[in-house]
Amino acid sequence: MPPSSTHLADPQTTATWSSLNPNYLAPEDVYYHGSSTEATLNARKRKERTRSASRRRKGHYKKLLWFKQPFPDNYTDEKTFLDHLQRNPRMQPYEFWSLMANSTVIVQQVASVAIFCCSFTAIFQERVSPLSVVSGASFCTFLAWLLWDYWMADSDAVAQEDVDGTSSSESLTDPQEDDAKNGKLTFASNSDNPAHQPPYIDPNSSLSPKNQQRLATAKSALLIYAALLGLSPILKSLTKSTTSDSIWALSSWLLFMNIAFFDYGTSNGSQYVYKSSLITANHNSLPASISTNSALMASTVLASRLPSTTHVFSLTLFSIEIFGLFPIFRRQLRAESWYGHLALTIFLVVTASGALFATLAGGTRGVWIAGVILGSLITFVCMGICSWWLISLQKYKNEIHGPWDPARPVIRRRWD
Repeated sequence: MPPSSTHLADPQTTATWSSLNPNYLAPEDVYYHGSSTEATLNARKRKERTRSASRRRKGHYKKLLWFKQPFPDNYTDEKTFLDHLQRNPRMQPYEFWSLMANSTVIVQQVASVAIFCCSFTAIFQERVSPLSVVSGASFCTFLAWLLWDYWMADSDAVAQEDVDGTSSSESLTDPQEDDAKNGKLTFASNSDNPAHQPPYIDPNSSLSPKNQQRLATAKSALLIYAALLGLSPILKSLTKSTTSDSIWALSSWLLFMNIAFFDYGTSNGSQYVYKSSLITANHNSLPASISTNSALMASTVLASRLPSTTHVFSLTLFSIEIFGLFPIFRRQLRAESWYGHLALTIFLVVTASGALFATLAGGTRGVWIAGVILGSLITFVCMGICSWWLISLQKYKNEIHGPWDPARPVIRRRWD
């Protein structure tokens, strides 16, 4: 007979009775002071909850929501949740010398800005003639363009050999279809649709596409030259009502923006590769426009402080060459020859260091040599310190990948 609700009972006997008959009370219910009917109902509910929980745990959890499972929607399987956890799976350890080599791009840009600032200071203090500065820069720009044109002609020849080899091995395959499969945009030289032609290419012209490109480059240079001659008087009086302190501060921030937002990637710029029967357009990213625009704006406000329109014209043209054209040549040189890129970096560091120390301490030969030695040493040490700093920061990288799905919002433009 089951024990009374007001007296203690043997726990083992009560547990045995409770397992055989759910109407019996559990040992913890012996002190229940309610009616026996309510105690029986509570015992049944507790048994049902225990059975449902044990039945729910017996199921196999699947990470799917489109069919019903004996688990809540926010259920987490603690046994298998962290089995596929990965930490920094795509991390590649930095190497010191590779970081040193990649930092040369930043050094070149900083050295170019330093050379421009020293040139402006020398012109402003009338130490150097503005015509000599712009003449030397224009001559170097012309030599760089000749070298760039040679590289483009060489790449055209290599591309033409590849096309000839492909056409000989696969005579039934259309070259335009192959380029379309490879993601390249090709134009036929005898195409009837002028919308697919570059703006300076005339299919009916007797000149080759390469000569047409050279002619278009010469026209663009003459247009820029004439436009600067006409705008020089306006640029000279552009900031006449602004104080010099504001001009120095504004130009400094603009040059800092040029360094910060410059495109330090390895793309070769935007170029057109010409072939005898095909014109292939390789669209790569140009230097960041905000960097170029900020540098040109800085040169414009600085040129407004010069005494004559000749000074304004010379400094503005020099800024276009060093901030607009020179980065394209540097990027192409790095793609063509690493040793040439390294030699150009050394030349820029030597020139910028000597010019900076000569501007600050005087234009003597001893100061120039001391500036070259000290500036080169400081540049090399800064490159090494920054490389070691990046290597030391890599140990704090903690990118976790696991079996969970990232939340991707779906924006529906039209509701059904």
